[in-house]
Amino acid sequence: MLRCAVVLLLPLLLQWTRCFFCPIKTRRPVKSACRAGGLINKLRAKGNRAKPELLQVDPALASSALPPGSTAPELKARIHALLEGRPELLERMSTASDLHISAMTPDDAQDLADLQEEWFPKESCRGGAPWCAGLLAHEGVLAFKATLPEDETSAPVGIVVALSNKAAIEEFGGEATVDILRSELTIPKYIPWDSPDRRELGYVLSLGIVGELRRRGLGNALLQRSLAELRSAAKASNTFLGEQKDTALRAVALHLADYNRVARACYEQAGFEMIKDT
Repeated sequence: MLRCAVVLLLPLLLQWTRCFFCPIKTRRPVKSACRAGGLINKLRAKGNRAKPELLQVDPALASSALPPGSTAPELKARIHALLEGRPELLERMSTASDLHISAMTPDDAQDLADLQEEWFPKESCRGGAPWCAGLLAHEGVLAFKATLPEDETSAPVGIVVALSNKAAIEEFGGEATVDILRSELTIPKYIPWDSPDRRELGYVLSLGIVGELRRRGLGNALLQRSLAELRSAAKASNTFLGEQKDTALRAVALHLADYNRVARACYEQAGFEMIKDT
């Protein structure tokens, strides 16, 4: 049975996140998450830091991955200007099936960096376009973008980035993430993870949709595409001395910020469940 677990590019905020794990075929009830606001306020008081200004962006466009009370991000991804100038593109798009999903390349690094800065806390946007270019060039990274069918510029409206092997998880997931995956998944679930090219465990590093196109099933479509590609990558690597090995994708992991209830509901609907409160 393939099992999944979950993280949304918050490696520096692990003290505020929860680790999820879900059987895809057999879904189990998940306990509700407790509020993270109290912990965040205590950390601010301890560090003698003032509470940032509340978000000033349109709530429909604001990302649920941003911490409560965070400063409004600049919406600089090029898709926003495109939709403002050509609103008919939105009118012709009703469901995720109307969009085109394709693989990302290092040429998409600036688009990825701009979207990450809109969706996630500054602490988790580690190196802008240069870092994203290195990420997209890594052989263990599976990244996909969704674009509008009539957009000749191919401006992304949504992206998903998954890590398909241990080497990629160690390089881009961070040491704390690796420790949690080892203690909560690979060791207790007997998942082979003893070499850099191991693909039995996958990791969703980032998933996001621009505000103008949320609640149309695009996030789930991108998630399912990443899971399918992780399965294929695991099967393609399962050879030893020219012979096929009896191994496959065993788990997919990610972390989700405690306060991100919107994303949590989406993942639970897809079959995810929490395995650790970190």
